[in-house]
This record gives sequence, C-alpha cells and structure tokens, in this order.
Amino acid sequence: MWHNKARLAKLRSVDILEYVAVFCPYCGEKNELTIERTDSAQSYAEDCQVCCRGMLIEVTTFDGAIDVSVRREDD
Repeated sequence: MWHNKARLAKLRSVDILEYVAVFCPYCGEKNELTIERTDSAQSYAEDCQVCCRGMLIEVTTFDGAIDVSVRREDD
C-alpha cells in the first residue's frame, strides 16, 4: 500500500507541469519548455536548445490557461 501512495503523490505533482513549445527569437528553432502551473507570474532566462543564446521567458497563468512570451535577452 505504501508504494501506491508514493506513486499517487508523484502523479499528482506532475499535474502542475505543462510542456510548451516556443520558438527562439534568434534562430527561430522550436524549443520545448517545462512550465510550472502556478497562480503567479514567472520570469526567467533560459538558453536556446539549438543556438545557445539567452532567451527571456515570461509566464502568466489564469484559470488554468498559460500564456508564455519569449524575447531576446539583449532587447
């Protein structure tokens, strides 16, 4: 029974993650990001998986909907 509870807890924690595809503002290549569903805004920098240039990621969520914007780090 203990194993099942641990597995259920792990499955529930995955529910707060969302996988989102965005395009690099430098090279235009698709990048897949893992976004945490929260009720607050998030802002962070992440390197492009293809050209390694810095992208600024801004995430907002409202009523389960996620809005992701990506811009160049040098803007």
